[in-house]
Amino acid sequence: MTIICALRCNDGIVIGSDGQASINTVGGAVKHQIQKIHKIGNGTIFAASGTIGLIQKCIEIVNNHSAELDLGLTYETLESIKSNIFPVVKNARDSYVQYNNTTEGIPKIDILLCGLDKEKQHKMWHMGADTHDEFIDAVGCYCSGNGETFGYALLKSLMQSSSNINSGKLIIYRTIRDTINSIAFGVGEPIDIWYLKGATTHNEISKNNVHMLSRDEIDTLINLYKKWKDIEATFLSKAEL
Repeated sequence: MTIICALRCNDGIVIGSDGQASINTVGGAVKHQIQKIHKIGNGTIFAASGTIGLIQKCIEIVNNHSAELDLGLTYETLESIKSNIFPVVKNARDSYVQYNNTTEGIPKIDILLCGLDKEKQHKMWHMGADTHDEFIDAVGCYCSGNGETFGYALLKSLMQSSSNINSGKLIIYRTIRDTINSIAFGVGEPIDIWYLKGATTHNEISKNNVHMLSRDEIDTLINLYKKWKDIEATFLSKAEL
């Protein structure tokens, strides 16, 4: 199970995820920590929810296109990635149905790529479980996983047109933190936060565009989150109709 959230800010993109996964064994599900967001090449962020095996294969496919992605997220490169992923997803699903004689629990994957286009504009590209793909920049946010519905509702209520990367980090942290607290099952610590910022005048995307928050930076977000919740609690306790 997974919750992944992304927010387009006026100076970049912030993306975060929970860090818990489940492996089915003969004795039942075993929970363990896993990194769900990855840097591809110099300036692209990859995140995915779904079946771990499919995600691993798709990461490898996207990694094989890292050189092209370093030149920008173009329709040509993304179409090539999609065309390579499609048979992998189809084969996994066909084999599952043939073996199990049911579509219940069928392997699935939902992918998000964040990067810069050739004009150095921030882009979010989404490929859904049916391999339908789209740029979702106009929407401004993204959620995927078993906490998707709750995450979208919360994220949309928190996001602002004036959000910058710093406020975006806190918004994404709160969305994931509150989703974990609300859903309780299947998602959990650690929370990872990444961000993509800046543009470059070079032909290739700069290595300094993609950042993963350190544990100290996450601790700072935890303290800010607690203060935010305290302010809300104080406001509600003093509110009068």
